Amino acid sequence: MLRQILGEFLKLDGVTAAVVAGRDGFVIESVVAGDVDVEALGAMASTGMGTSEAMSDELGKGEMNQMLIELENGPILLSPLSEDELIAIVANANVNVGRIRYELKKNRDRITAAL
Repeated sequence: MLRQILGEFLKLDGVTAAVVAGRDGFVIESVVAGDVDVEALGAMASTGMGTSEAMSDELGKGEMNQMLIELENGPILLSPLSEDELIAIVANANVNVGRIRYELKKNRDRITAAL
């Protein structure tokens, strides 16, 4: 079921991967349409999320909802799903980031229920 839900992200123009990983960096489930090392992505997403959450705590900014990394060849969107899992979505340049954010918000409960 989780794989099917993640597959819906690949139907969005420009999305090349959707990965659910544990906070330990190990991949729980992934779908890929392109050349993405999901194991490396899971590990780096976990590290980046942890660092950003520590910064938020230090500055008193509350809980993290999403993290957008804007890169030359496309964005990576990271978002916590629970205390133990996160999602990373990789896309090409010129993707509609707002659409990805909308679909993630709309499907968050379905994703967590499938975990």
